[in-house]
Amino acid sequence: MEKFVSVMEKILLPIADKLSTNKYLAVISQGCMSALGIIMVGAVFTILTNIQWNPYTSFLASTGLGNLFQGVINVTTNLLAVYMAFAAGYRGATIFNNEKYAITSGFLSLLGFMLLIPLDTTTLAEAGISFFNIAYLGTKGIFVALLSGVIVSKLLAIIIEKNIVIKLPDSIPGAVGESLSSLLSSVIIVVVFLAINAAFKMTSFGNATDCIYSVLQTPLQNLTGNLPAFLLCIVVAQLLWFFGIHGSMTVLPMLFPIWLSYIGENTAAMAAGEKIPHILNIGLWDLANLGGSGATIGLVILMYFTAKSERYKSFGKVTLPCGIFSVNEPVIFGMPIILNTILLIPFVLCPILIVTLGYILIQMGIVTAPIGILGLGSMPPFISGLMQGSLTWGIYQLVCIPISIAIYYPFFKILDKKAVEEENATRTVEE
Repeated sequence: MEKFVSVMEKILLPIADKLSTNKYLAVISQGCMSALGIIMVGAVFTILTNIQWNPYTSFLASTGLGNLFQGVINVTTNLLAVYMAFAAGYRGATIFNNEKYAITSGFLSLLGFMLLIPLDTTTLAEAGISFFNIAYLGTKGIFVALLSGVIVSKLLAIIIEKNIVIKLPDSIPGAVGESLSSLLSSVIIVVVFLAINAAFKMTSFGNATDCIYSVLQTPLQNLTGNLPAFLLCIVVAQLLWFFGIHGSMTVLPMLFPIWLSYIGENTAAMAAGEKIPHILNIGLWDLANLGGSGATIGLVILMYFTAKSERYKSFGKVTLPCGIFSVNEPVIFGMPIILNTILLIPFVLCPILIVTLGYILIQMGIVTAPIGILGLGSMPPFISGLMQGSLTWGIYQLVCIPISIAIYYPFFKILDKKAVEEENATRTVEE
């Protein structure tokens, strides 16, 4: 294993180092990590809201806590793109050596992002009311938000470098002077984003976000319910996550209608004591996301129990409880897995392996297939298997945990070793 780790270090670390010095990718990465606190709060309340136990759900409904918890989710996870738009712009200013205008860059990035979001209109009391569709402000809008941060922070840095600013006397306070002097650059950036918005409106998609997701979803429309196609959907989702696009949101819309039609037949077959006719259903997709996208349950366990660096020790304490309930936005955006070449291989390989093995065991009659009930993905391993109507499926979910640990182990050790070296170097400098 040590030899394998050494080989992977020689192959992956040079690539990772090259990417880590890329300023544009750094804006995206730091923009994601800056929103970690908000991501964590949203993750915790998502778990509290989605525990499927009748006495608990009844308690939430009767006390009104369910609505309060959902309110937290609405202003955290469901507005995540808004926070990331500001964070990417703010961090981008620092990365492009424009620290003086970091706040301005953050707000202009947010402004640019909002200019790309379509306005819906409804009529209430005979008055036209325009509003933002919250679907574009959550995880679906993250990719556009991060791109806005990159474009704005770089464009603002160029404008400031070229000294295209309004000259003001030295007597004006710093914060006021920053805002006023950047007025011209703000107008330029707004015009640029209005032009981008107009360009997307001329397409059949109507806006930037729908264009990105529609273009990515269209090639997936002809995929059917066979194992190679199912695995291809998983691979596509994982690769999209790697580049900061919500993989599940891109792939699942064309699968949900098919899966919903399976539930009746699968339930009837189980009641009659027959084999489940539609094996490739949401139950296998949830398996591919054991612990969250990429089946990262093994990764968070490794961080919690084996990390030597302070960075991953602390992070493991935060992410393990979330991972048990398959909430891994903190890992994807906070570790991050986005643009992390070292974790790309296990992030794609692990879900493919455990789904393929599960499919083989079902075909051999060793494991009973899940019914395919939607909404159980946030339940812990084994419990979700039981709720899918299969004790053996629940047991297999537990078996997948050490498999995930084994797959992620060498890659995590590379990251952990690098983190230890960085921490030691920092201590040496401080001393």
